[in-house]
Amino acid sequence: MGKKRKKRAYVGKKKQDSNRTWQFENAPDVIFTVDNNRHILLMNREMAGYNPKQMLGNDSAVLFPPRIRGWYQKKLKRAFAIGNVVNFQFSTEDSIWWEIRIVPVRHENDVIEAIVICSDVTERRIRQAQAIRHARLATIGVLSAGVAHEINNPNGANLFNASLLFRAWEDVLPILASYHADNGDFSLAGLPYSEAKQTISTVIKEITNNTERISKIVDSLKHLAGQDEEKLDEQVNINATLRAAMMILNHKVRRHTDSLKLTLGKSMPRILGNSRQLEQVFINVILNALQSLDTRDMGVMVTTSYNKKDAEVMLVVEDEGCGVDIENISRLTEPFFSTKINAGGTGLGLSISNLIILKHNGAIRFETRPKGGTKVTINFPISKTGG
Repeated sequence: MGKKRKKRAYVGKKKQDSNRTWQFENAPDVIFTVDNNRHILLMNREMAGYNPKQMLGNDSAVLFPPRIRGWYQKKLKRAFAIGNVVNFQFSTEDSIWWEIRIVPVRHENDVIEAIVICSDVTERRIRQAQAIRHARLATIGVLSAGVAHEINNPNGANLFNASLLFRAWEDVLPILASYHADNGDFSLAGLPYSEAKQTISTVIKEITNNTERISKIVDSLKHLAGQDEEKLDEQVNINATLRAAMMILNHKVRRHTDSLKLTLGKSMPRILGNSRQLEQVFINVILNALQSLDTRDMGVMVTTSYNKKDAEVMLVVEDEGCGVDIENISRLTEPFFSTKINAGGTGLGLSISNLIILKHNGAIRFETRPKGGTKVTINFPISKTGG
């Protein structure tokens, strides 16, 4: 009788393990069970290139990257010691995020084995990061609207006063010149008149230029806050919009390079959107490329094309400039982030451009070129109603 019970119990356990294996094999995650020596008892699918059948009886730590194995061993030991579920996460070198849950299995009062559940949570983490970024952008938008309002009024007064001061200075200059001719040089604002007449004119012009620059920043802040209500209902010709942007940039091109190559794609379908906003995007991206050039013999290549397979048009801007550090590539569209802070950059141009592109259901991508420089690719879906 004892032998029959033992055989029946063995058959029952074998059937239980078989059912458990079937359940594991149909689970979306990598699941394996281990004993207190980390040896694998059951495993449902391949992980890290290891076959489940080959791993039976082997050390489960080898399934994890070398830098994670010590951490895994400590967590597993803790799960067996305290009998509670233990969690941790890690990322691989190819940017895959894994969440590991170690679930102790008890028999009476002892933990006899543990179930290790390995879930690929990369997509979830990306969604979480996007949600955080969108919330941050929304907060920045609200703050930007308030800041823009507070700055706009006093800056408008400064611009008016600077204009009035410049006209008054122009009117008084002939009187001062006549006095100088009759009486010789005299002191004005602590400077000899011969020096002050040019210095004061320059200072007034700088005040005007700086207040105008503040006005442009305020306009950018308003745009960032979503105050642009213009409709996206035009059938936009990308090539025509790009030509208009290049006309505006003509003097900037002559200033920065002797080599700008413009290649326009043929038979380009139209996209649905707003040509004025897209013109602003093209100006920002191409201007960034021009400003990255260290010498005039460095070039910029601007190309448009039509990808019939994906039903989208594409703008590519490549430059031979200073490039962007790898760690900063993902930050280029962040509000107020700029690689040109010392040169007067505000960090709003690409951020606003990105928002406009997203409103047009498009996408922008940045790449650092192996031999130096940056490649910017912008894609837009074509209009279904316009050819």
